[in-house]
Amino acid sequence: MATGCLRSEWGSGSVVNYYEVLQVEQRACVAEIKTAFRKLLKRFHPDHNQHNRAWAEQRTRELVEAYQVLSDERRRRFHDHNLQRQRTFTVGTLRVETTRGEPSGAAALCHRILDDLLDGNGTRAVETYEKLRGKRSSFDFYPFLNLKDHLDCKFLLGEEYEREGKLHDALLLYEEVYHEELEGPRLRYFFEEVQERIVGIYTQQISREAGPEEAIECYQHALKLKLPEKDIAEIRKRFAETLLKLGDEAGARRELLRALRSRPGLKGVQRLCARLGIEAAAL
Repeated sequence: MATGCLRSEWGSGSVVNYYEVLQVEQRACVAEIKTAFRKLLKRFHPDHNQHNRAWAEQRTRELVEAYQVLSDERRRRFHDHNLQRQRTFTVGTLRVETTRGEPSGAAALCHRILDDLLDGNGTRAVETYEKLRGKRSSFDFYPFLNLKDHLDCKFLLGEEYEREGKLHDALLLYEEVYHEELEGPRLRYFFEEVQERIVGIYTQQISREAGPEEAIECYQHALKLKLPEKDIAEIRKRFAETLLKLGDEAGARRELLRALRSRPGLKGVQRLCARLGIEAAAL
């Protein structure tokens, strides 16, 4: 998988200040933000910087990302909150050694985690992440990394947890990325891939690696996600199979009927339908 991480010179090793990227005051109105964006986009456009096209393309991507965030009221409020949070955030007693010019504290740890993940040092990245996370269920990288690196970090950590067989931790990170891209400014760096990972875990791995009671809790949670209907149908089929194992024929029948009604061509249900007395062809 190509991550193509974007390193911002404007970010100063922590959360990227999009007001600095667009060279506007934090109190700037939407019209001022749009004017600044158009002016800078013309200045940094790759066609006007043929001598340093790669640099210009990076600057253009950063401008677009900054404009997408600051022109959206909800995303802008979130960004402003994180800028303020960065000024006051501490990581308890956790400390790291840094050299002059490098980020310190939480920002340094976030960059270290991402670098380790990109260098194939997944185990060390997970150890650092778990120290940084502490007793919380998760940790948000966005105050300390730009939006793309923030999503990179979560996705790659999810991959490492999945490799280690820690499906709960993997799903937590995958689902955070999924919801951020689903509800965010439509940047969609990993949307299709992370959706595929989530569905794969729920429809293939959970039934093999979790007990029936735990699997049922997982399926109930999965049905609340905004997944495509075809994937929801497959999850309902797995849900029905697990309920049947526990002797809940009524519940199994209910979930399988819902799956078949939403996706009549659902595969691999003949035996289950026969056991539950359902005529799949008649639906």
